[in-house]
Amino acid sequence: MTTIGQNIRKLRKDRGWTQEELAAKLNLSAQAVSKWESEVTSPDISQVIPLTALFGVSADVLFGIKPDGMEEEIAEAKRICDLPETSNERAFEIWTELSARYPHNNRIRFELALVHQYLASADEPREVFNQHYRDSAEIFEKILDSSTDSALRSDAIYHMHHCYNTLGDTANAVRTAEMSGNMCASREELLMSTKGYEKKNYYCQKVFRNHGEGMAWCLMGMTFPDRKTKIFGYETAVKILDLTYCDGDKAWISYVYIYLYTDLAKLYALEGDAEKAFEYLEKSREVCEFEDNNPLGEHRYSGNPFMNEITYNHDLAYTHNQRDYLLCHMEDDAFGFIRETERFREFTEKVRQMPGIEYPWGEVDF
Repeated sequence: MTTIGQNIRKLRKDRGWTQEELAAKLNLSAQAVSKWESEVTSPDISQVIPLTALFGVSADVLFGIKPDGMEEEIAEAKRICDLPETSNERAFEIWTELSARYPHNNRIRFELALVHQYLASADEPREVFNQHYRDSAEIFEKILDSSTDSALRSDAIYHMHHCYNTLGDTANAVRTAEMSGNMCASREELLMSTKGYEKKNYYCQKVFRNHGEGMAWCLMGMTFPDRKTKIFGYETAVKILDLTYCDGDKAWISYVYIYLYTDLAKLYALEGDAEKAFEYLEKSREVCEFEDNNPLGEHRYSGNPFMNEITYNHDLAYTHNQRDYLLCHMEDDAFGFIRETERFREFTEKVRQMPGIEYPWGEVDF
């Protein structure tokens, strides 16, 4: 069995910290850490919880009672939870169990917080839906209170902002957004500009994709003075995405296209332009069909010269039955003046005939 001093030294080195850096995180002197590692003294009992929280391990691991198999357990849990057949409920059980064993591990906390969001269903009572997002936000707050991992903190800020935004908590959403760094200093943008870096091209492509989608969402989030200007803004968003996904392969981004096309169909219907409304409904149907026929597993943009290194996993976080999504939107009052037409009825039937996704875990309600 290894000693606590040996374990502190190993855990510190595994994280790339100097004795001075570890001491600073604990508000102690470097000499105190040096004495622990050389086994001149042992940490005071009051330091056990801060040490386990900082290293993200259990007390058993810190004291050498149990080997640190945490990394392997996290990797295995991630592998199982990424399988298409693993339900969100099962993923929640897996991450909750790991969290009980390693209560201060921030990577486990992060995965558990995400699963809370996946469990939030529009079919549930609003209070249940909101509780999932409150629980998720609370976990992200804990991560930000204790983690020094810049990449993990950045991801936690992003998802925590989404939680507060979904809850309509503007004050906390703004507070969270202000924690984020300047967009020009993002990790991806710095890596894409690093000379001689072997993955430079990959990060160039990643930033290109993110900015294309980001510009589209910016246009969709704007407040426009009138409906015609909003149509112009949304059609500009479509053009930006068309340039980004130049080969017509809309994997991963299909949900944004469907959102744009269905909203444009509604806007044109409100303008009384039936032809344009049906044009965008048909475009939305085509993307839904593409998405629902996209096989589960890894996807590569092989025909896109700007994104030929980016892969997409058709996983639980984004797997929807797009056919039902479109049918739901077609119930909107905006289509009132064309709803009773033969053409609309024929289109509705055409959508209903789409096969959708055959989920390996059974029927899924939209």
